[in-house]
Amino acid sequence: MGQKMLLNLPEKDLKKIETLVKTGEYATKTEIIRFAVKQFLYGQERIKTLEEMTAKLQRHANTRKETKKEIEEAKEETRRIISKMGK
Repeated sequence: MGQKMLLNLPEKDLKKIETLVKTGEYATKTEIIRFAVKQFLYGQERIKTLEEMTAKLQRHANTRKETKKEIEEAKEETRRIISKMGK
């Protein structure tokens, strides 16, 4: 099982939590807090994963740009060589 913690919340947040329990959205205040903590922690993990994926995609895009540039340079060099051959 987990460990007990003392938690102080602003009155307005506590009232919102109590309303969620009264309306039946959640069974207890503890359930809401657990849910919120899990959402925060998993959200942090998702953000890290998205940042890693974004970095990977950016590297891939840069590689594609560099490859396109190299192809265009090779085409231009080929044109220069062919034009010299015709002289």
